[in-house]
Amino acid sequence: MFIVSVCSLKGGVGKTSVTLGLASAALHQGVNTLVIDLDPQGDTTLGLLGETATGPDVAEVLTSPRTETVDRAIRPTPWSKEESSHLDVIPGSARSSMMDSPAPSPRELRRLRDALDKRTHQYDLVLIDCPPSLNGLTQTALAASDRSLVVAEPGFFAVTAADRALKLSAEMREEGLAPRLIPLGLVVNRYRPRSVEHQYRLAELRDLFGDIVLEPVIEERVGLQQAQGGAVPLHRYEGASGKRLTEDFDALLRTVLDSRQLS
Repeated sequence: MFIVSVCSLKGGVGKTSVTLGLASAALHQGVNTLVIDLDPQGDTTLGLLGETATGPDVAEVLTSPRTETVDRAIRPTPWSKEESSHLDVIPGSARSSMMDSPAPSPRELRRLRDALDKRTHQYDLVLIDCPPSLNGLTQTALAASDRSLVVAEPGFFAVTAADRALKLSAEMREEGLAPRLIPLGLVVNRYRPRSVEHQYRLAELRDLFGDIVLEPVIEERVGLQQAQGGAVPLHRYEGASGKRLTEDFDALLRTVLDSRQLS
């Protein structure tokens, strides 16, 4: 089981969109996947289920990281109907915001990792959609993860935000709080190729971070929002921009899975 956190320092950069795009690519490529919605807003849950969830959720898993709790919280998604692989979700919960301490204890940081170690369901990939901050919930996700993806948009604050998020992953590994974690890189999202400002900011990110800026850059296309609004996988979206988006997320998923060889 390969665990990847998708995180950001600030909201509005499309972190959930990247998570859902990767989930759609995984389903399309036959990769059995679990998505964990750690964002108290629950947008990933809504995108995968088409409705807010009831019953056990991620807050209950973090409160009681036992086998029966995590197994009850896992929900199959409508996305995986009639598919050879499966895509499940542990739903998000507003209650999880109560656990988003700016200074979590080492014991609190281990809760998600402990819960995942005790599950009975088997997965090839776990994607964790983190809150738009670097507080306790994001740190809990990183502590459980093998890789971290930082999502940023090509804007004025992108450099500082990306640098802080990448440094947090490195610091947690060095301090032994996330022993398996390797920062994978920076996903630039919502890029508008005709925008001079976006061209400048993308070049700035590449100059500063080099190969850490991953390819492909995800362009801002209406198809991504329309697929999410319909709660359908991007790979089933039939709009004009669907093919380019699916190609981009297929390529990004390959980069993620290929990174399993890193140590």
